[in-house]
Amino acid sequence: MKTNDSIKKENLETIERPKLCCLDLDTNAINKLKKIGTNTFEGTLGAKVKVSYSPSLNSRYLLLNCNLPQNLHEYDITIVDLEHFATVEYKYEDHNRESLAEKTSTYLVSSYPQTVFDPRPFGSQLLKTELNKIGNRKHLLIIFSSESYVIDYEPIEITPGSHTRRPSIKYNIYSLLDFLSLAETMYGQEIKICKIQDDFRSLLEKYFSKNAFYNQTFTQKTKWIKGKYENDENFIPLMKNLNDDIVSFIEISEKLNVIIFPQINEKADFLFEFMSNIAPSLFPELFPFSTAFIWKQNEEYWLPNHSNLLELEANIKTEYETKLLECKKRIDENLLKFDFLHQIIMATGSTLVRSVILYFKWLGYTKIKDIDEIKTESNILEEDIQIEIPEGLLVIECKGIGGTSTDADCSQISKIKHRRCKERRNFDVYALYLVNHQRYLPPQKRHKPPFTIHQIQDAKNDERGLLTTWQLFTLYSDIENGICTKKDAKRTILEYGLVDFKPKDLIYIYEPTEFFKSGNICIVKIADILLNINDELFVEKNGKFEKALILDIQINGESVSKASSGELGLRFDKKIMNNSILWKKV
Repeated sequence: MKTNDSIKKENLETIERPKLCCLDLDTNAINKLKKIGTNTFEGTLGAKVKVSYSPSLNSRYLLLNCNLPQNLHEYDITIVDLEHFATVEYKYEDHNRESLAEKTSTYLVSSYPQTVFDPRPFGSQLLKTELNKIGNRKHLLIIFSSESYVIDYEPIEITPGSHTRRPSIKYNIYSLLDFLSLAETMYGQEIKICKIQDDFRSLLEKYFSKNAFYNQTFTQKTKWIKGKYENDENFIPLMKNLNDDIVSFIEISEKLNVIIFPQINEKADFLFEFMSNIAPSLFPELFPFSTAFIWKQNEEYWLPNHSNLLELEANIKTEYETKLLECKKRIDENLLKFDFLHQIIMATGSTLVRSVILYFKWLGYTKIKDIDEIKTESNILEEDIQIEIPEGLLVIECKGIGGTSTDADCSQISKIKHRRCKERRNFDVYALYLVNHQRYLPPQKRHKPPFTIHQIQDAKNDERGLLTTWQLFTLYSDIENGICTKKDAKRTILEYGLVDFKPKDLIYIYEPTEFFKSGNICIVKIADILLNINDELFVEKNGKFEKALILDIQINGESVSKASSGELGLRFDKKIMNNSILWKKV
């Protein structure tokens, strides 16, 4: 592959080799490849056809609309995007053979209620036929994946005197490949890059770590060696999902070499870099011009300042790697320091109890006991945590469960409370049932609250609290962001029924529906509520609170310093989301 400088000097003269056959590749990608002088053919496996019918006509006869080069066997590289295709309206003239040398013509039937005819798997089969004609010459096939699917085609043979239905035939969108080990059709966006050569890995990380998705998984190929199956060393996974399912691979052979990539938005830039920098090193025989000026890299041919710049580059890399290692170290330390926050919404048993204790220490409690560490009679049900507080004693039972709590789960702490009151000869004992419910689900998908109306009312009647660990998790950021104080939180924890850390003493202002300037300005209607510039309001969204500062108040387009009624325009220091509620602290 020629360098950009050489291409400019030769006015983008087309390079004879490698010859590229691009099928269903988007225009941007093809134009980008042409900029490096590639000898490119633009084709397609076919466009999907929207088919309509009439009361008297419930079937259509269609022809394939794929476009492959007649001399594909002379090409070096084929690039196919299985996910990219056009959809066209049915036109009679596109599916009618006006002149025939033979007396027999074959069509494919589309019958009601089918509304879209998909010729692409059939086109995939035809592509395989052409690829097989390449013979012993090395060829590279690059595929951007699609989910695997099969189409059942119904051929019909038409002669001057008859219409004869032929047996149906089935083709897969992956029919272009023999012996492809398809696994599950699976969609996802989190992709891991496998251990491969550094420059190839860096390129994949650049384009596939973000803004990419996989839609099909593949099985590791094996071969029989000395009485057992072992992984085929010629089948190399390039990328996997979080479950270690293969979503991209390269398969090397003497003839047809295959690379399957997941889908990305930036195909043009990726292919430009891959064809310029990676493919020539993987398949040098397909890129005869790529090493024509490799001697320029030798030290005796270096240009002025090149040595100094290389040294500067090395120093920058060293500095970058040092800073990166330090940052990673700090990330690891931070994860360890605040691991208890994850554990309270993940764990159960003693791990949950220890993590909750760390949380309450962060809240400012000092006299905390882990009862499991000191209890002697295992047959007596005890609380998990005791905290001595100025008001008396707080007893806490912690549970980590896969579902939601039963009535017995919620009320067990009441018995312990009464026992502690009797022991202390005082009614200064507060009881809290703390649950990490549905712990196998992401917290945002869990029931909120996970308690029934009766369980909440019973807790009020029994003078005990109900609380979830997810509430504690969100409380942490609320305290850090000034929505709530530790003092307020400690007072709220002693409430009866469902504990709610919602900021206290708030006055409802408005729920805006009109927004401007990307959400920094909203329209509110108020009556007898004084608002001033630099007032800090509470913004509630899905039960979460944050603060927003009023930067400007306008009435009829004029700025004012304060207002207490009417329709106002408020400009904030941050974006206000739709369906948010505005509150003011008393």
